[in-house]
Amino acid sequence: MRRYRRLVLPELFALVSLAFSVSCGSNRSSMTAPSPQAGGAISSDAGLFALVTQTQPFGTYTAFPNLDANTAGMLNGTGPHVPTVRVRINAQAAGALQNGRLPSSARFPDGSVIFKEIITSGGDANLYAVMFKDRDNPLAGNGWLWAEYRPNGSTAFSVTSRGNACTGCHSLSDGPRNDSVRIFERQR
Repeated sequence: MRRYRRLVLPELFALVSLAFSVSCGSNRSSMTAPSPQAGGAISSDAGLFALVTQTQPFGTYTAFPNLDANTAGMLNGTGPHVPTVRVRINAQAAGALQNGRLPSSARFPDGSVIFKEIITSGGDANLYAVMFKDRDNPLAGNGWLWAEYRPNGSTAFSVTSRGNACTGCHSLSDGPRNDSVRIFERQR
């Protein structure tokens, strides 16, 4: 006959808490974006999508300054985001601007989001292009996480690609002067 050690209440509570945090924590971490202000790092496509749709919903962002609400046309050397775009920025990104521009030699602070909706000729968004500033993140390219999502949340371009299809165009023209953000070239 086996003898079992009798668990006392504190040990039992600790075991139940550990089991609950392991089983629930894994689901929660894939659905909830860490708070950049709390020092959490985005480590997945789901984490970045949750940030821009739930934690800091892009609908609350400010329109990019000095742009038409919907901007059409291509920039020098680019073509993936056509025919029309609508660009918004979160509060961190907006705080870095002076008179709608990034000051000379300035960089956007970590936690900044540049959110671009690619609009079809029918007026609907069919793609979201997201830049999230996180210089120390191992997934960053040029200091940004780069991703594209369909409105249903499916990933069109993954953060794990480190911006390899983005940084080439974002390094052209005024991109280097503006911390890889080329939408300044469309300002009026």
